[in-house]
Amino acid sequence: MSDPNETFRDMVATDPVLRDRWLGTRERAQQVASQIGVSLDSDDDLIALPSVRLAVLADDYNAEQMLSEMQTLETVKEQVRQRELREALEKGEEDAHAELNRLPRFQRMARARELGLTGAAPINDPSSVADEATLLRRLLTLSPSERLAKARAWGLA
Repeated sequence: MSDPNETFRDMVATDPVLRDRWLGTRERAQQVASQIGVSLDSDDDLIALPSVRLAVLADDYNAEQMLSEMQTLETVKEQVRQRELREALEKGEEDAHAELNRLPRFQRMARARELGLTGAAPINDPSSVADEATLLRRLLTLSPSERLAKARAWGLA
């Protein structure tokens, strides 16, 4: 047996009661993972957790133990690290920007995309005619090419 959890998988596959418990436990585990802002899409990661196997085999669900075990998984650690880096970059923290700037340009852009940083700040629609007039006055101060780009970005063109 090359897979240490092969026996567990076989038991779940052949026993309808265990299969139902597995489906319920997998759903609960996803809820626990969402508490720390991560997602565990791989059943392999879930099966690797002793608390998940115990919940399925013994019908002994312990969310606190599951949460503790999840935080030791490499995939969870990496997701948390990515989220923290993204938040630090959005806040403009110097260390986070320095970390990103150490990468070559093409890797930096790819890394920023992976983190969900597209560079496009959310644009608020003008809430009144006066706001739209202010935007139009700002457009008149720009060069023609910048004017068109900004008008499109602001939703005026």
